[in-house]
Amino acid sequence: MRSLASNRGIVLLALACSLLAISCAKRVGQVLTMRDVPAAGGSAEPGTGSRLLITTASIEVTVASVPEAVDKALEITKGAGGYVRESVTEKDSDARLKLRIPARRLSEVLDHLARLGEEKRRHVSSEDVTEKVGDLNAELANKKALRDRLRGVLARAKDVKDVLSVENELTRVQTEIDSLEGRLKRMREDIDFSAVDLHLAPREPGKKRRILGPLGYLYVGTKWFITKLFVIRSGEP
Repeated sequence: MRSLASNRGIVLLALACSLLAISCAKRVGQVLTMRDVPAAGGSAEPGTGSRLLITTASIEVTVASVPEAVDKALEITKGAGGYVRESVTEKDSDARLKLRIPARRLSEVLDHLARLGEEKRRHVSSEDVTEKVGDLNAELANKKALRDRLRGVLARAKDVKDVLSVENELTRVQTEIDSLEGRLKRMREDIDFSAVDLHLAPREPGKKRRILGPLGYLYVGTKWFITKLFVIRSGEP
């Protein structure tokens, strides 16, 4: 009977902890301010205030030499504090680079990349994730509070079954905490560094000037003479 009563007490206590965590979720969300959100490293563009934005861009530029343009694009990226996530270059063909650029310098870098040759296309889009980040932080705070309560319950548990039950619940909650922290980390990186798809294409060569031989010049001269002759005849009264 003691074991049954103990199990029932542990279950009721764990249930109470869960209900308490849920009931305070709204309160935590209300008191959560932008100070609670880890700094985004000045990721927002001027004029966006405290909003958190994930900005992506794509740009296509035709260049005289793709290999040289790739080297210059890497220099521009590194100079701006960014890095390359992926680079695919084929000999004497296009190059596609996936860049990560500090969001506060995105416009500046795009302009520099455009000057590598002739800009054909540019697209920039932004997603406001301020509320999403706030919700994730509030959920993370609640999970951590529940984890701390479960640790307290585990410290007071005596029966082996009770210990195993609380440990299983504690493991589940810790897994959810790790998942939330991973999502927030990836989101902070996306906020701080804008993703840029750069397409470098070789410029189409202009038509080469045709060099005429003796017969070619004779044909052109004859054609010019006949054309002028008809013009003169058509002008006669």
